[in-house]
Amino acid sequence: MTDDEALARAAGLGAPWRGREAEIAEAIAHARRLAGSFPRPADETAEPMPAFAVPMPKGRGA
Repeated sequence: MTDDEALARAAGLGAPWRGREAEIAEAIAHARRLAGSFPRPADETAEPMPAFAVPMPKGRGA
């Protein structure tokens, strides 16, 4: 079993998709390109985005 076949099977693409291997391969390639287009942080424990914090209004400091 190839990686593509394993991915298709894991996604539930069984008997109804026989004969459509080219479409499955294209979808897998697209998903791989999409996943690779997002930058990965150097530190895997880092948040992908800083937590949102509401700034204090000007003139009110502690």
